[in-house]
Amino acid sequence: MTQSFKTIAIAALIAMGGAGCMTAQNRVVVGSPRDNWYVQLGLDMTLQDPYGTPEGSTFTDGRTGGIDVAAGRWFTPAIGLRARVNWENGFAPLSSKKATWLNFIEPAKPNAEHGGYVSVVGDVQLDLMGLFAPYREDRFWHCQVFPRAGLVFNCGLQKGSPLIGAGVGNTFRANRRCTVFFDVAYQMVSSGFNGRWTDLGTGRNAYLDATLGIQLNLGRSGFQSSNSNH
Repeated sequence: MTQSFKTIAIAALIAMGGAGCMTAQNRVVVGSPRDNWYVQLGLDMTLQDPYGTPEGSTFTDGRTGGIDVAAGRWFTPAIGLRARVNWENGFAPLSSKKATWLNFIEPAKPNAEHGGYVSVVGDVQLDLMGLFAPYREDRFWHCQVFPRAGLVFNCGLQKGSPLIGAGVGNTFRANRRCTVFFDVAYQMVSSGFNGRWTDLGTGRNAYLDATLGIQLNLGRSGFQSSNSNH
């Protein structure tokens, strides 16, 4: 667990350090606090990764589906913040009663029948094109990295946990208002989340999620270049 936390921390520091690499080509006018807000709605697949479980059983005992809603703002072409709520394994069309890895205390008690679990997280988004490429409002593809922190609550066990993780995001521009996004993130949680108890430092409980959805840009989006040549 300690090594995993160190890896995420180092990756976050390296990515944040890239914010100092913006060239004169990327200097923009930040604009009004009302600019560059967006909302996202997506569907996800999650693979649980509890400590000491066989990897070959992940897709039967640890796979779930869920709904994600998020809102965020880009403060510069390179740096943004996002708040995200995930309701996992509680929405019947996407849930799985076979996901026994969400309840090690009573494996016969399906988590899906008791509300699944809910997470609330915050992401610091670092756009790689905004960091290292000239700014273009009409760019089709953007790639982001983000450290993540928040809370998660397992409704079936009535247990909560802090959460820390990191991920990679991709956005594909359809038009000025609409974008398709695809995120993949790995989150670490405490033993109490699923009842799989471990001693600190001996292992980790975690899960991987992949989310696909639609992003709607609100109000004015994009940045005006402060360079007269762009």
